[in-house]
Amino acid sequence: MKNPYRHNVVLGVFKLKLKTLNTPSLEEAAAFIKSALLEKATIIIIGECRVDYEGRGASRLELGERFVVIKQDGSVLVHRPTGFSPVNWQPPASVIEVAFRREIGLLVHAVRESPREYLTVVFTRVNLVVSAKLVDAGEFVMYVDEPTMRDVIAETPSLVEEGLRVLAVEKPVGSGKVDLYGVDKNGRPVLVELKRTTATREAAIQLKHYVEAFKREHGQQPRGILVAPAFSPSAIETLLRLGLEYRHVDLKKVWLLVKQKQRKRIPSLEDFSKK
Repeated sequence: MKNPYRHNVVLGVFKLKLKTLNTPSLEEAAAFIKSALLEKATIIIIGECRVDYEGRGASRLELGERFVVIKQDGSVLVHRPTGFSPVNWQPPASVIEVAFRREIGLLVHAVRESPREYLTVVFTRVNLVVSAKLVDAGEFVMYVDEPTMRDVIAETPSLVEEGLRVLAVEKPVGSGKVDLYGVDKNGRPVLVELKRTTATREAAIQLKHYVEAFKREHGQQPRGILVAPAFSPSAIETLLRLGLEYRHVDLKKVWLLVKQKQRKRIPSLEDFSKK
């Protein structure tokens, strides 16, 4: 008998082998997910769950309707219905265990070895499970590199905050150099650290060192702002705990500003005809 959950979808040159399980019991969902993990497939689980994390800190997310993504490299992401960043996550190569406990529910347990971290998702209801073995060898092209991003923001500081004036690029602070130094609309000093990719907890700690060094050297408490296209949950948690700020930057918008500037530099036929 053929698997009733298998669907073959042809898109372009790829033949996607997709399996779905609609409104299953928790026990059925557990068996489905275990099988998908053995196949090293990408798995999406939609339903009602709570989430516990323990490691470098601890957190509890009470019951709510969410979706969980288990990727083929072992990374796990828990998403709420809004926002683009996961509320909880575990990195690639996590050890993932799935179990059904009648008195508890469906447990998805992800363990990271170093540093030791535990993420446990407990589903009390599952509406849909999808699994697929995805193939992706497409080339990724980054819009801008970090120096370009820094220079564009230095020229257009409103990308970070209205009223911000940049006074120095790569300003020496302590034993390092902060990407941008300026003042806000109230005249308060601002240190801006930039990351081209997802900002991590380490980036937040780096910015905190700059803020403390600046205060020691100048006797003023500056604002510290971390700017990046995305932030890991641990980065946001650390920034808030350390009294620092963060801003999202759209790299595509930065790239468009670069292209705009380049077009202005290229003389047109009309320019030559006026000479």
